[in-house]
Amino acid sequence: MVDILILSALDVKKLLTMRDIIEAVEEAFRAYGKGTSKLAPVINTIIEKYDGEHEIKSGYVEDYCVGAKIVTYYKNNRLRYDLPNLWGVIVLNDLKDGRPLAIIDGTYITASRTGAAGAVAAKYLARKDSKIVGVIGAGTQGRYQISALNEILKIETVKVYDNVSRLAGSYVEEMSSQFNFKIEQAQTPEQAVRGSDVIITATPSTKPIILNDWIKEGVHINAIGADAPGKQELDEAIIPRAKVVVDNLTQCVERGEIQTAIRRGLLKKEEVYSELSDIVLARRQGRTNMKEITLFDATGMAVQDITTAYTVLQLAKKKRLGVTISIV
Repeated sequence: MVDILILSALDVKKLLTMRDIIEAVEEAFRAYGKGTSKLAPVINTIIEKYDGEHEIKSGYVEDYCVGAKIVTYYKNNRLRYDLPNLWGVIVLNDLKDGRPLAIIDGTYITASRTGAAGAVAAKYLARKDSKIVGVIGAGTQGRYQISALNEILKIETVKVYDNVSRLAGSYVEEMSSQFNFKIEQAQTPEQAVRGSDVIITATPSTKPIILNDWIKEGVHINAIGADAPGKQELDEAIIPRAKVVVDNLTQCVERGEIQTAIRRGLLKKEEVYSELSDIVLARRQGRTNMKEITLFDATGMAVQDITTAYTVLQLAKKKRLGVTISIV
């Protein structure tokens, strides 16, 4: 008999703090950079009829386990059905013999580890005195990016814009009850961006929302939303001005924010400054001066899910949380 531990989103939230998640994600970047992990190609299926996507990310991390995450993203769920836009399940297997270890809710882990990746990037790329954050997209990721960034920077003001004004208003109300810094609704994307030290883009957009003229020297951008072919949130003219750091070069060239700039000849693949893992491992420098524009292009990697989920699994065993089922 083989025992499998099943952990719900509530279990995961009880077990992990955002600080724990940031540490797990930073460890994922180290493992990826050291070559002690392996990623399979991302499998992505577009479901046009219902504005949905089905995605599988998988791989392994040595000293951890092998894992796969299945995610669906339906961009209109919140508006149509008052349901989350994203659902996810993570399956972990023993690396040495393949036996199933756990089935873990991946919705919270996906949201939180993506936020944590943005925080790790900001740790190395944002100015240390950054205080004002502009957020484009008042959805789940717009929330988790701020929750994680709050662990890294001393935030004073967040300006949030969403093309659905009601969602931005709800964001301000909800986030103001959780954090002590000022949170205000921007009436336009430009209002959210201008004057911000850090900019977060977290939308499903397929055309630029942020224009080149709005970007000042010294700003850091976490480009989170573009994670599939055809997606774009930034004016491609911004890309050549920035020190571009990616989570995974192959993925970002194909499906990240830089895909359009590369396709149009504004950026060559070899001109990408670094993968974030090389900066975390001190092989390359992060921010080197107060004036440079830095851009983190995040498409998400299975190693982030695996290290975070494995951390949850070990904590659950210690605290005896979750439901165990036995299979032959």
